[in-house]
Amino acid sequence: MEKFQRKELVTRRSIKYTYYVSNPEESPALIPALLFLHGFPDSAHLWAGVVKHLGSLPNKIIIPDCLGYAGTDKPTDTNLYAYKDQAEDIADILSNEKANDTIIIGHDWGSALAQRTYLHKSHLFSGVVLVNIGYMVPSKEPFDLVAFNSYTKETIGYPQFAYWDFFLALDAVDIVEANLERMWQVLHGDIDDWMRKMFCAPDAMRKFLLGTEQVPLKEYAKQPEWKDRFMQQFARPDLKINVPLLFICCTDDAVCTRELMDAAKQQGLVPHLTEVTIKSAHWSPMENSDEIARHIRNFLGNVLLHQWVAAAEKKA
Repeated sequence: MEKFQRKELVTRRSIKYTYYVSNPEESPALIPALLFLHGFPDSAHLWAGVVKHLGSLPNKIIIPDCLGYAGTDKPTDTNLYAYKDQAEDIADILSNEKANDTIIIGHDWGSALAQRTYLHKSHLFSGVVLVNIGYMVPSKEPFDLVAFNSYTKETIGYPQFAYWDFFLALDAVDIVEANLERMWQVLHGDIDDWMRKMFCAPDAMRKFLLGTEQVPLKEYAKQPEWKDRFMQQFARPDLKINVPLLFICCTDDAVCTRELMDAAKQQGLVPHLTEVTIKSAHWSPMENSDEIARHIRNFLGNVLLHQWVAAAEKKA
């Protein structure tokens, strides 16, 4: 989605959303916007291939990272994920884009969100598209996972949401994060009935993630752009400073000492570090401003050289 504009919006309930827009200008009259909602465990970029194939439609296309994913906030309070409240967030995004008439499109749990958003904000939508998940009629009863899995085991032969038991376990997050390569195989393995084997059999996902079995991938899942984005989205933050870094330390500062940089150096997090020491106490910009300015001027040359080398490597 290189041609899409990336935007951020803090909604009325103080949650930051990241979303992407194809046509920043307001859509022509009588032409609805298209709102795409992804599911688990994806991001707005799930729709990259779809919107590419839509070509040069005049419709404004809006694709958010849904709540809890990618660039959007990930609150730990589960009450904030109520469909009614997420619908308010989506309405805020549409308002920000002046999209008064929209077709809402969802995949997987994004389909569930699309359905509920329509029910809460029907005046905003002129059409609904559900991909993979059909319309699930709302119930006033709380969802009962055990009862649902028992019912589906009797009616279709297997507990449809068996994988939820793993996701609800206290160690699930650590297991998934420690085995992202294997999680990619869980999601996209190219074996007959693979999703049922992983998602709909008790404890199957946990056993696979902690095991050593290797499975072939579907053709699309072999493409680096899909896997790399998944790994970046769920991997722990990269703490490395990958650009030139100048550290000016001072001889007579008893609090901010040179050794504070040692841990970063030992962990390889500052590969382009330049260190200089100047004769000064803590308030060095006042005490030794000319020498600091000289080191900064010299450092600018390092930055330009780094940029030139990076550009040359990118072209190669």
